[in-house]
Amino acid sequence: MGQRKNVKLGDIAQALNVSIVTVSNALKGKKGVGEELRSEIMKKAQELGYQMPERVIQKEYESYQIGVVIAERYVKEFPSFYMDIYKRVAQEATKKGCLTVLEVVSEEKERILQNFSIFSGIPLRGGIIIGEMNPEYVKKMKSESKYPIVCVDYYGISNDMDYIVTDSYRGMQLVTQILVDAGHKEIGFVGTPSATNSIMDRYMGYCKVLQKNHLKEHPEWVIYDRRGDGYGYHLDFELPQNLPTAFACNCDKTAAILIDKLAQRGLKVPEDISVVGFDNGGFKKNEAIQITTYESDQRAMAQISINTLLKRIQGKEGPQGVRFVEGTIIPGNTVKIIE
Repeated sequence: MGQRKNVKLGDIAQALNVSIVTVSNALKGKKGVGEELRSEIMKKAQELGYQMPERVIQKEYESYQIGVVIAERYVKEFPSFYMDIYKRVAQEATKKGCLTVLEVVSEEKERILQNFSIFSGIPLRGGIIIGEMNPEYVKKMKSESKYPIVCVDYYGISNDMDYIVTDSYRGMQLVTQILVDAGHKEIGFVGTPSATNSIMDRYMGYCKVLQKNHLKEHPEWVIYDRRGDGYGYHLDFELPQNLPTAFACNCDKTAAILIDKLAQRGLKVPEDISVVGFDNGGFKKNEAIQITTYESDQRAMAQISINTLLKRIQGKEGPQGVRFVEGTIIPGNTVKIIE
């Protein structure tokens, strides 16, 4: 349909029976608008030929539909770290005048136990994978899609894709060093290294700090918190009888579970055991306990991912491999200084 220069926000609002404010917020990528409704508004705006102001859409980019894939296991929890990233990705895409289409992939589909199909009938120009997935599924998606793909918070060994990830290795070094600087010499790690690349990187960061500070790693204090096959996301674990003075946890949700389990033994954090986490994922036990953690910069990851994908769609440069995004230490009150 040809563009109509006089199309206004009110025309879109009237066509969908919503308020002008809702239309404005959806087109600007603001909060308060569901993704399904946002998609409808974007489609209707394109159908009517609405031209977004330059402050909303940067005109060096065309309007593309972008497919986003997330494994089902990552969206079952609340709050969901990866759904938060998706919302930011969708907002950044909207600012560029693009539309995101989300597909949540079940374990059966991810294992490719049925005929492979993805975004059937939807004309996409690019794809984004959020979170680690079965490498065979990623490989299949890459070969079937014929469009550029950017992976967020996951990286593999393929040279023909871009990977935008938080700096798990260095981030875990920073929070573990906080424990060492506080005087702790007996430090455990909670997380399953074989579950994801991110957890493996965090475990290796923890190991490096122990080695640099001439501290011994005790295998009994490396506690697995989930299945190691990459598909399990239910977190649970048992604590050993003898405990260290501190734990570094691969994520804040695990840290919160750990704090609960310590409380069941009558142990307080940080008076008896110190705890640090990762991601700043919103798992706060109460106002009295604020986990010392490393916050992933979700906004930067989303911006870089969308900008990178749009460059690849337009043929600007080839894939650049892995790009690490630095985060920030978030001080809490879960670390005790010991003499």
